[in-house]
Amino acid sequence: MRARVPRCRGGSRGAEWFRGRGWPALLLVAAILAVACAGPGPERPPPLVAAASDSAAARCAACFPQGRWQMLHAIDFHLADGTGGNAMGVLMLDGHSLSCALMTVEGLTLFEARSPADGSLEVLRALPPFDGQAFAAGLVADIRTLFLPPAGTADHGRLADGSPLCRFTAERTVTDVLPGADGCFRLSTYARSPASGTEFPVRIRTVEARACGPVGGGILPREVTLTGHGPAAYTLNLRLLEAEPLPASAP
Repeated sequence: MRARVPRCRGGSRGAEWFRGRGWPALLLVAAILAVACAGPGPERPPPLVAAASDSAAARCAACFPQGRWQMLHAIDFHLADGTGGNAMGVLMLDGHSLSCALMTVEGLTLFEARSPADGSLEVLRALPPFDGQAFAAGLVADIRTLFLPPAGTADHGRLADGSPLCRFTAERTVTDVLPGADGCFRLSTYARSPASGTEFPVRIRTVEARACGPVGGGILPREVTLTGHGPAAYTLNLRLLEAEPLPASAP
């Protein structure tokens, strides 16, 4: 992944989000993402009325980008103690693999990492205070939650109120995807944790996608909110500045 800031279409520059904030904003990014795997909240997965549904499966699959993409997002975040800030992030998706970077307005790469389809993590560059393993792991976990289909065995059905639901059950997590009629979606991730005091998975993240529509030949949300639950709760808001579909990788 080249460490560069893509040009924003429509005369908007993602750098404007970063101007005047610089390192203080990025220090707050480090703080929020370092606690991305913090203690979970009390909510458990709702009951699922299982039912085979090809349409539900297709709608859930459409909630996530397909193929190769490069995106630029303006990031706004808030911590449980009331602090917050803004930053800018560059993301490249290639199927179930990803590369990501945090950058300054001048183009200096402060953090860069990639994660292949198996979910492993390779940090390519990490300047202090972004050189902690918790920061890298939390950042990549949040990105995978936002942009990649959940891992695990999929079951399709409905909630008690009739809403369609796709449930992905992995070894340690359960992820519910609720596709909306407008092409957007809501997502909740639950995990088993000794800190919860129960053997049942409890909620650790929620995602709400808004303003979904055609972008670069695909359907993408222009606004996304991710909330981390637990003692170190946080909210991460992303606004899409640019999305560019990339050519298929050479075989």
